[in-house]
Amino acid sequence: MGKYSIIVVVLILVIGGGYFLMKGQNSNQQAQNTQTQGGQTAQSTQQAAPSQSVTSQITAAPASGNAVMYTEDGFEPHTITIKAGQKVTWTNKDSDDLWVASNPHPTHTDYPGFDELKGMSTGGTYSFTFTKVGKWGYHNHLNPSQMGVVVVMQ
Repeated sequence: MGKYSIIVVVLILVIGGGYFLMKGQNSNQQAQNTQTQGGQTAQSTQQAAPSQSVTSQITAAPASGNAVMYTEDGFEPHTITIKAGQKVTWTNKDSDDLWVASNPHPTHTDYPGFDELKGMSTGGTYSFTFTKVGKWGYHNHLNPSQMGVVVVMQ
């Protein structure tokens, strides 16, 4: 029994340390991604062309790759940054079904093709490869108040 307790404590410390490490990198990356154009900070809330600056909260993907978990609290991480051509995989960790789809709700037209087209139950996964550079909002079509963002860079 003591052996398992030690393993659990070590896992909690590793996960907690990783969280704080990523949080520190998050602040540094956000500061680096804020660029000025004509004396004003360029910000985008929808889509950015490759030559535009995108200011966003950048959250590093978990060690397992470009993974987003859906829990009772919503999408974790809320914002993920990847390179064009990379895949993001969503996993449903909630007891309710999940249907990942591009904004806006209900038309899903901001990024055509980025739409799961059906709900997935607990434990299910959905993957999508992003080829277009920009800031892409998405939501759970079955609970549109739950939203996230994928930032795709070159």
